[in-house]
Amino acid sequence: MAIVIDDELAAANSRLTAIRLATLTLRLMENWRRRFDDHESLMVLLAVVAITSERLTRTDLPSELRSLKRPIPTDRLARCSVSSIAAATGLNRETARRKVNDLIAAGILVRTSREIRFATGHLQDPLIDDLIRNQLDAVTRVVNDLQRDGVLKAK
Repeated sequence: MAIVIDDELAAANSRLTAIRLATLTLRLMENWRRRFDDHESLMVLLAVVAITSERLTRTDLPSELRSLKRPIPTDRLARCSVSSIAAATGLNRETARRKVNDLIAAGILVRTSREIRFATGHLQDPLIDDLIRNQLDAVTRVVNDLQRDGVLKAK
């Protein structure tokens, strides 16, 4: 089953849809802020996740690596640099470098001679599980609301 947009009802309910999406965005940001209160650092962390891991969504990831409980071998991750973080976030390179250094000092990120990545074990922290669950709850609420509005439907 796939969820698709009903273009006619989406147009007819565009104001309500925009409000629901704005609310979702704020809820998602709020969930992240509970763990990381500095917006620029948060943007850096999200960029590191996306840059290093997005390609995992395009592969047949073995079942033992689908859960955050087990770290991904670093050879399966894409390389991440201050320049790629700056490009992904829109932060200037110096701000990105400073934020990366702060996150390294906090033990969240590590830098090798070739890349920036999460410190071993960081993503296995139970707080990350809670964060993901809260994010899923927020997405589920808005998808259910948009289905009720007729904007999204099962196909």
